[in-house]
Amino acid sequence: MNNLISKVEAENRARERWSQWRLLLSDMNITYTDLMIMDDEDIAEANAALDLYQKLMDKQTKKS
Repeated sequence: MNNLISKVEAENRARERWSQWRLLLSDMNITYTDLMIMDDEDIAEANAALDLYQKLMDKQTKKS
């Protein structure tokens, strides 16, 4: 029996959990284990920090 999920289901799950995947895929060095320990507020705060960091880096790039 094949227990793999379909590509569509995988994409749906990734969209639902984007706030977690975004952190995992970023350069913040957050691991899957870190994410499992974090609650929703921690994840929201980390995403906000990532947004702020990206804005700061964009400003730095424009100044160069």
